[in-house]
Amino acid sequence: MTLPESATIVEMLPRDGFQRYPEFVPTDEKVEIIDALSETGVDEIEFTSFTHPEAVPGLRDADEVAERIDRRDDVTYRALVPNDIGMERAIQADVDKVNALVVISDTYREKNQGMSLEENLEQVRAIVEMAEGTGIEVEAGLGTSFFCPYEGRIPLARTRYVVDRVLEAGVDEVTLATTMGMADPCGITETLTSVSEQHPDADLGVHLHDTNGMSLANTLAAMQCGVSRFDTSVCGLGGGTILPGGLGDVGNTPTEDLVNMLHDMGIETGVDFDRLLAVAEDVADRLELGTPSRALLGGTREQVLEAAAGESTTD
Repeated sequence: MTLPESATIVEMLPRDGFQRYPEFVPTDEKVEIIDALSETGVDEIEFTSFTHPEAVPGLRDADEVAERIDRRDDVTYRALVPNDIGMERAIQADVDKVNALVVISDTYREKNQGMSLEENLEQVRAIVEMAEGTGIEVEAGLGTSFFCPYEGRIPLARTRYVVDRVLEAGVDEVTLATTMGMADPCGITETLTSVSEQHPDADLGVHLHDTNGMSLANTLAAMQCGVSRFDTSVCGLGGGTILPGGLGDVGNTPTEDLVNMLHDMGIETGVDFDRLLAVAEDVADRLELGTPSRALLGGTREQVLEAAAGESTTD
């Protein structure tokens, strides 16, 4: 089995998590949590979205959060930008990187964004042009790269076509997202192998939701295809998109679960797991989430060893 020696962790909680949480997370708490995440050793944090406050009310304090967080030189601070207006705000906020979202499924995009693929790609081109000379990197996040709740499995040729177009536009990175979480290891392998063969020099990552409980299995499949950059969210918070039939939050890959798995496999992340787990416990307590990840349930080797050592034994 060929696996990477190290992995890049992109923490999505402050954007993907807080925008989906049913209540507004106060700005003070957002800043405290982002600053705590910055101390864990994660490589990158998507800390907000510069979107119209009516569209994403949970992140209506984006500009204030950007101004107040304590930025570390060893952490990349990224924001989602939907268009040129959002990009203008991101430039003013002096972000390190932006996430320019593209939705591959026509039906899903039209229902959620009300635009054609060409209009969506034009936004990406405009964002790339605005980034020139600013030092800001542009990542293209490709929603519904594998599956759409309205169209079913996305044809591989369709995903490859959109990857072609965003790379032609000049983005620095491409992240393929499951969105609905309905990917499987074979589908992940097929898509990533094909895209990598077509663009061997492209910087590829994945954003894997856990609707079907396969996100860690899909992560392993992605690593075997040479991918080593992963979007995750502490406590698995976020990823919540309303699905047909009234289903609710689909959930992200919990950061603490992925880092725990990678460390057990001997793959370096640069993350201090104890600090990360402390942040997860704090977030779960603040937001009354219970124990939303395996790591918080006691599913690490160290926790099992400690529990066993504390048991009394009799002859």
